[in-house]
Amino acid sequence: MNSRRRAFAWAVAGVVAFVVYGSLVPFQFGPRTNSFDRVLIDGVKITSRSDAVANVMLGVPLGFALLGLLCVDRNLPRSKAVRLGLLLLPACVLFSVAVEYAQLYTVTRTCSASDIAAQGFGALAGMAMWVLFGQRVTDRARAVWERADVNAVGRLLIAYLALLAFIQTLPFDASVSPADLYRKFRDTVRYVPFREFDGLNDADRWKLIAKLAKLVGLCFPVGLLASRLKGRIETWSIVRVALASVALGVCLESLQLMVKSRTPIATDALVGALAAMGGWYAGRVHHEGLALPFVASWLVVWFAGMTPVTQAPPGSVRLPEPRSFDWVPGLPLESGDPLFTLEEMLTKLVLFGLLGVLVAAWRLPPRTRRSPPGSVPVAVAVAAVLGLAVSGFFESGQRWYDSHTPCITDVLLGCSGAVFGVIVSGLARARRVLMVSV
Repeated sequence: MNSRRRAFAWAVAGVVAFVVYGSLVPFQFGPRTNSFDRVLIDGVKITSRSDAVANVMLGVPLGFALLGLLCVDRNLPRSKAVRLGLLLLPACVLFSVAVEYAQLYTVTRTCSASDIAAQGFGALAGMAMWVLFGQRVTDRARAVWERADVNAVGRLLIAYLALLAFIQTLPFDASVSPADLYRKFRDTVRYVPFREFDGLNDADRWKLIAKLAKLVGLCFPVGLLASRLKGRIETWSIVRVALASVALGVCLESLQLMVKSRTPIATDALVGALAAMGGWYAGRVHHEGLALPFVASWLVVWFAGMTPVTQAPPGSVRLPEPRSFDWVPGLPLESGDPLFTLEEMLTKLVLFGLLGVLVAAWRLPPRTRRSPPGSVPVAVAVAAVLGLAVSGFFESGQRWYDSHTPCITDVLLGCSGAVFGVIVSGLARARRVLMVSV
């Protein structure tokens, strides 16, 4: 299986997983609520145009990716691609039937023949799109990916942007209803920066600062990676960098228009843009790595940003006795919404990844001008120890307050994030050195 076909296989798996998730969330199962025969007898009735559009949109990528899996790079005539699509269409419909049948055992979801018809029509439309221009779109996407490879860290930047969009749109409780989007755009979006701070007490203000600190930590690596790109981007003026950073912040907030539990805020767009610009500046100024005094300086900045994220608000009442430490890894996923917990875990990985980036900038080339044997393992070991120590320190301080839950999961995330930061930095630097030598 070549790389393109493998990419389509992953796309099919991802679409299938997303359809199952979107159809069964919030996974509240119980006794069967209806008869499937009765559902089919009721027939296709479009009671909500927005739901019908949503189900069509669920089917389109499935049909496109499934037919692409079989047809990519085979130079098949359109007539044969059409026949393959007609053979695959029943499989798409059967998949929709299975998902809708599963909804009979959920408490909050409704099984409907209309959803099956809409997803089947969407799959048919997706296959038609592949027949018309699927191969051309694939070739262009491949060209962009290959150009990113030439830019050394381009692929890392693309992957990180995908991760950032994933984090910013959790828990995926999406709504594509035009009416809902219009009402949210009109009534919910906060257009005035920093207006949300008005009237907050100290505890709520501390939580909002912590949220912004996390956003800074998430957007900072975008600028850091972009500063290492080659080509025309290297010659960008600060004005272009600022415009690109603002566009990034606005795009991330715009994605949240379709997420019911998210609220787009101008403050977040502005802070994210400033963080990306800060990452760009840091990458350009320290392009040769960090000497120990600069590492210490950036560590102070990192600790300052992590303080509101990990510590109780000022003025919190100290407990008379420290709370017990949770030693079961992954237990936070069992409490509350697991997707919100997943967002917190991924965010902590990125935040501690910045700690690993600092270690890599100190221990790895180009600052050292050479790559002595074992330099990467030593940097990984230093990052792992530092991540464990710092995250353990943060978690120990949480035992005296009830605003955070001290647990081994966060300690392990701190260690893993720092290690990943070193590894990713090492990959970017190795690819850059390889390009220079070639």
